[in-house]
Amino acid sequence: MLTTILFDLDGTLIDSPKIIMQGFEAAISKHVDNYQLTHNEKTEILGMTLTMAFNRFQKDENHLQEMINTFRNKTEELTLKMLHSYENAENVIKYLKRQGYKVGIVTSKSRKVVEMNLELVGLNNLFDIIITSDDTTLHKPNPEPLIYATKKLGVEVFETIYIGDHENDIIAGNNALMKTGLMKYSYRFNEALEHQPTYIFDDLNHLKKIFW
Repeated sequence: MLTTILFDLDGTLIDSPKIIMQGFEAAISKHVDNYQLTHNEKTEILGMTLTMAFNRFQKDENHLQEMINTFRNKTEELTLKMLHSYENAENVIKYLKRQGYKVGIVTSKSRKVVEMNLELVGLNNLFDIIITSDDTTLHKPNPEPLIYATKKLGVEVFETIYIGDHENDIIAGNNALMKTGLMKYSYRFNEALEHQPTYIFDDLNHLKKIFW
């Protein structure tokens, strides 16, 4: 019996992929000479921590931090202008809670940024648990953050589903022995689909037809 629904944040509950990709482009353009990012490189980083995303471009630790700082400055600027939740996000989360499910977030973002994002789009104070990159040593696609979330909630992995938009989400969920869900509006839909998610959701409202 399913008792717990965990969500990724970016590209799943909040429409942030364009903000992230533009921040990534700005950082690479400023700090990496004569490098043109491919579309795959831009979308691939959507499921990564910042260190993972920029690591292969770094010359040293200072260079890495410079890229991350430029990324953060650009995305903070764009977030205030552009960030919103996907349609029905608040409604669906509240519905799932009324149905008795435990609902949480497991993301590769830092807690500071997550809390700012959730408050900005009006999704704060809705979740039973929020696991960020600050909470675990290993990150998706490693299953550690998902397993940590279930332990903190006191539930089993087999009664949990993880819903995301990136192949790292599906891989992490599969490795944690959870059910998995893939959002159809994903920028990485085909790549994630290769890892055989349990469910494919057209949009967030689609969850109401499955979990009732």
